[in-house]
Amino acid sequence: MDQWFHIKLEDSETQALLLKKGVEIPSGEVTFSRLLAWIESRGIRYGIRNEVLSLVAENLDTFKFPAEIAKGKLPMDGEPARLVSSFSNEKSLKINENAKLDFKRLFTIPTAEFGEMLARKEKATEGIAGISVYGNVIPAKKGKDLIVKNGVNTVFNEKEQCVYASASGEVTFQRNSVNIYPVYRVDGDVSLKTGHIDFVGNVHITGDVPSGFKISAKGDVRVEGVVEAADITTDGNVVIGGGVVGQGKGTVRCNGDFTSLYISQGNIYAGGNIRVAQTILHSHCEAELTVTCTSGKGNISGGTCIAGKGISANDIGNETYSKTILHLKTIARMETDILQYEQKILELQKNLEKLNHLKTVLIQKNSEQQTINRIINTISQAKRDIVNLQKEIQKCKSSSNSTIIIKGTLHPNVEICIGKYKRKIQSSFNAARVFIEEKEIVVHSL
Repeated sequence: MDQWFHIKLEDSETQALLLKKGVEIPSGEVTFSRLLAWIESRGIRYGIRNEVLSLVAENLDTFKFPAEIAKGKLPMDGEPARLVSSFSNEKSLKINENAKLDFKRLFTIPTAEFGEMLARKEKATEGIAGISVYGNVIPAKKGKDLIVKNGVNTVFNEKEQCVYASASGEVTFQRNSVNIYPVYRVDGDVSLKTGHIDFVGNVHITGDVPSGFKISAKGDVRVEGVVEAADITTDGNVVIGGGVVGQGKGTVRCNGDFTSLYISQGNIYAGGNIRVAQTILHSHCEAELTVTCTSGKGNISGGTCIAGKGISANDIGNETYSKTILHLKTIARMETDILQYEQKILELQKNLEKLNHLKTVLIQKNSEQQTINRIINTISQAKRDIVNLQKEIQKCKSSSNSTIIIKGTLHPNVEICIGKYKRKIQSSFNAARVFIEEKEIVVHSL
């Protein structure tokens, strides 16, 4: 069997592929039992796919190689520790497209009283070990622990693993802490009477924020009305009940999540997620995590949306083919690592050619077997290094799983960028998923 086939291992030895060499195989030489015995002699014990072996043996001339002859299990790393809210007086965003919208009532201010338990720490999980096709256990990584810090007006109880309020006020959640801030409340619109707002806590405005005004806060900013061409900057989250009409001038920047009814000609930058219920029109939206527009009408049309992990909407673009740009960022470090791995592989391949030539010359000159053996060992090590580098490249590529999800229609004249790759959509797609595959942007049906 060695003269006709060879086995390639992938995914940390959890996948065994059978490849056919370019040698003619005499009729009747390959049977299921012989193939199985040969595979087992190579040490493969777990996850052998007998049905594939039967197909190979019965359809040797027509079978399309490579064949997956064994499948192990990849380890599942544990979930990291996290803070889980122990109370919630904020309603979830559920909007019926055909119903009359009253966004103001969908959000209530999360508040807590002195001594109230706010959150509990959920421990990291151990993970589930995998198993290779050789039957070896592949250990899983335990989830990363989380060091919970005492926030503003909150205390973390180590024994109970819970966060308690040491004052009354509005609650703001962060990744490793919970804060309770005092509230600066404006009943009605921001105006010349209130002036610009710069506050160390949360800001709550029951009316509108007109053009030209500035709001700066350490906590969350909540506006029940409309934000026009104003500037909002906050370390927390931003919730805008009436939507954004930025006129291409106003800017909203937050370190947390941004949530709004709609965005029209706005400039939004979020350190977390951007969640919009109805429409994102001719705006520049940039989120470190995701941009989501699926709760109501769910349309992204015109302008640019940039996200670190994913973009999802009901419809992207429109029937008038307004130019819309979607950009999924990839980690620069990942691309640098892939380039370095590829360069190392090229260097190793060049060295392999030289080593193989040297081995041939030494054999022809009847050199000492010890010298020849050292060359052979060096060749084997170089081959192993190439395989390991190829695995690292696959790991880097699989870690970049950013996608664009379209539940309705993806219209033409939408330009999609994923890292350094670009694709302009020329025709409509319905219910599609867009992602990078083999250095190419592909569109697959859901």
